[in-house]
Amino acid sequence: MASASSNEFYLIIPNESQSAEVKLGSDVTVPCHLSPEISAVDMEIRWFKETDCACLYKNRKVIEGRSYNGRTGLSTKELNRGNVSLNFREFRESDIGVYLCQVISEDRTEEITIGLEAREDSDGQPVNQPSKIQGRQVHLTLHESNRTWGENQRMKMEESALMAELEVNYVKVLHQTIFKVFKNQGKKLEQTELQLKASKTDLERVLQQLETIREKYGLLENNKDLDMKESQMQQIEKQLLQMTKCIEEKQNQLEEKDKQLEDISKQISEKEKLLESTIKEMETSKQQQLQTLIQEQMRQQEMLEKKEQLRISEFNEKAKCLEETKSLLEERDGKIKDLEKEKDRLNEELQDKDKRLKDITAKLIQTVREVEKKQNQLQGKHTQLENMHKMMNEKTRRPENKSKDLEASKFQAEQQDTKSTHLEK
Repeated sequence: MASASSNEFYLIIPNESQSAEVKLGSDVTVPCHLSPEISAVDMEIRWFKETDCACLYKNRKVIEGRSYNGRTGLSTKELNRGNVSLNFREFRESDIGVYLCQVISEDRTEEITIGLEAREDSDGQPVNQPSKIQGRQVHLTLHESNRTWGENQRMKMEESALMAELEVNYVKVLHQTIFKVFKNQGKKLEQTELQLKASKTDLERVLQQLETIREKYGLLENNKDLDMKESQMQQIEKQLLQMTKCIEEKQNQLEEKDKQLEDISKQISEKEKLLESTIKEMETSKQQQLQTLIQEQMRQQEMLEKKEQLRISEFNEKAKCLEETKSLLEERDGKIKDLEKEKDRLNEELQDKDKRLKDITAKLIQTVREVEKKQNQLQGKHTQLENMHKMMNEKTRRPENKSKDLEASKFQAEQQDTKSTHLEK
């Protein structure tokens, strides 16, 4: 079996214990086990009926619920096997209801809600009202309930468990103090009884001595002896008076002790009444505190709701802003796409213009080359003209008919120059 140090477990209801026929006034068990089967000896176990603590197991001690009059308990021998079932003695119809079992181990808390319901009895009468009829047959059904417990209910549970534990501790301390007081008084009474017995034995011994003296000296008629006897008798009588006074004092002391015990018992009863009143006051104060806590929780809940509404409104405003920014971004994206399209168009136009420029530059290069050729031709023409001028200068020295021929040649040369200029253009 797993050790108690294992911290992984949960609570289950055995399948074989989910329904049973029971009699009112008999013993009934509400089953609950740990799974896996580990020891629950060092754990804390708490059983609640609604918000009332039915049984509490803490520090290896079983504390019964305040309103159950010693009718609930756990089987401490079965805790080693993980059996944390709740045992009822003299089961009543008022015990039918919803139970919560909590098992606490270090920082782990497991709980299970168990519904204990009753169907119609064997006589066909519905079980709906508490009854004091002992021995009537009731059909009980057990099932795991999916009921949820609110914060207020859990606070009442904690309060009920604390009150049960506080009451048990207070009663225990009160019983211990009463036991100590009675024990001390008993010791004092025993001492006084021993003293009385000792004084009684002393008295009997003196009386026996007196009788022996009377028997021994009864026949003597001497006056001296009689005087001595009388003196002895007087001393004995004095001793007897002292002893009787002592006995009376002891009896008075015993009466005073009895009165003190009565006063102590009265004080104890008064303390018990005071305890009941303090418990009632604590309950009322706890209820008032609980009401104030409920009001504070309601106020906090209202504040949280207001904050939630503000947060929702802010969220809606932010959502609107986001939608507006989204629309603006979409518009900007559209503009960017249009600009990209325009950019692509311009790039295409630039490419076309580059092609045209390349064609134009090629044509310009070609025309430059042709101009260079024409310039070379013009240079040739100029050299020819210079040669012709030289020839004309030579011919001026010749007759006029030759001058006519020269003018004709000159006219031809000018026509050639005009042609060349047209070609350059």
